[in-house]
Amino acid sequence: MAGFWNYRVIFCEATKDEAAQYQIHEVEYNLNGKVTNWSETGAAPFGTTLDELKDDSERLKTAFDKPVLKVVRKTRGYELVDVETGEEATGEPPAGLTQ
Repeated sequence: MAGFWNYRVIFCEATKDEAAQYQIHEVEYNLNGKVTNWSETGAAPFGTTLDELKDDSERLKTAFDKPVLKVVRKTRGYELVDVETGEEATGEPPAGLTQ
């Protein structure tokens, strides 16, 4: 299935064993902008050169331009929702990406 991905901030609520925390994750979408998957662990910048590392660090920063998300348990699985509104998370396809 075709789609796209971006970096998003995900808020993880506190548990009895861990404090609450924010992390940047990779979130995948279908072409309609519906979340289809997200990384289990937080993202970290990388590159095979210093310039690539710098560029990836800049891409990670784009997560701060979008609403913060959190994972909620549903009757059948999990879903990402907007922390502020509680609405299902969505994403805007990059310019030039068409269905």
